[in-house]
Amino acid sequence: MAAHRTDNQNFDIPEAACPPMRLLLIAVLAIGAGVATNRLLYATANQNYVGRIEVDSMTIRAPVDGILQNWEVTEGQVVDPQALLCNIGGQNLNRQLQIQHQEVERLSARLATLKAEVDVKLHEHLSTVESDIYQAELQTAELLQKKYYYELERMAWRDQRESFEKNKSTVNSKTKSGDELDDKLINCMLKEESALNSIEAADAQLEICSTRLEKLQKQKEEMRERVQQAVGLSEIELRYEQSKAELENLELQLSLQKVRAASVGTIANIRRRPGEYVKAGEVLAELFLLDEAYAVADVPTSHSHNFQVEMPVRCRFPNGETRTGVVTHMAIATSKEDEHQNPNGPAIPMRIEQTGALWPKIPIGGQITVIR
Repeated sequence: MAAHRTDNQNFDIPEAACPPMRLLLIAVLAIGAGVATNRLLYATANQNYVGRIEVDSMTIRAPVDGILQNWEVTEGQVVDPQALLCNIGGQNLNRQLQIQHQEVERLSARLATLKAEVDVKLHEHLSTVESDIYQAELQTAELLQKKYYYELERMAWRDQRESFEKNKSTVNSKTKSGDELDDKLINCMLKEESALNSIEAADAQLEICSTRLEKLQKQKEEMRERVQQAVGLSEIELRYEQSKAELENLELQLSLQKVRAASVGTIANIRRRPGEYVKAGEVLAELFLLDEAYAVADVPTSHSHNFQVEMPVRCRFPNGETRTGVVTHMAIATSKEDEHQNPNGPAIPMRIEQTGALWPKIPIGGQITVIR
């Protein structure tokens, strides 16, 4: 019985409670596992990448050789299109331009004088030539009239001769009437021959008049050019055109000495100081288009499949503000230099442009965090 009680007593004894330290350790481990899981899930859903702010820029170059006279702007200054940036000198173009202006005006006045002289002399010569043409035309008309008269005379004598020839066949040639008819027939033949000779002479004279008229008309057409050559108009016209071309060239060179902005932007990285000699094409400064700032993030190639063009992202700035953006371009290749510089391996640049609220102003090249 005693033994039986002993077993029952052992069976009914409650187990000892878990120590408090063990409970605390279990709770801490559970909380830590939850936090780690949460961070892992957040990191998987929200991957962060380092990005930087960049802007498009335009290079300001010297258009001509010369000495940089002065800068009309300072670094950081916002300029409008066609704003004067600087002046390049070294050539006394203003004085040359003034002299060339005077030369063009002088030649222009000389050209006007010669043209007036040509008109006066041309009028005198044309009056003479036109008078000769008029006389030749009158003579031609008279000759034509004579020719028509001779042709009519010839026709009349021919008809009379033919009539006499018919009558002769019916009259005895040995009679007195026959002799008279022969005399009349011979006279008609001579008169007809004389009319024919007059016609031929008139034709020859008409040919001469026609040739003279052609020469006079050609002389009239060439008269202006001949008078212009006589007074030297062609030479002055050539010199005038050459002077105008030289003037336009000087004006172009003078305009090139004034360097102007091609677009709205901010002046940065001024490389040359006034007084220094610059060559054509040499870089003078840069023009940053700050209003068109964008971000560039280097995404490891192993993560590039997580992004695509027009995908929205978030950008966290150094002041703690977060703004939205959109992926507008992803490079299709990376250089070998990125492989050595990036600890995560080769990366491709991804361009992100602003959407929504304006991004905070930070220096060009400032780092931001791009959140997927």
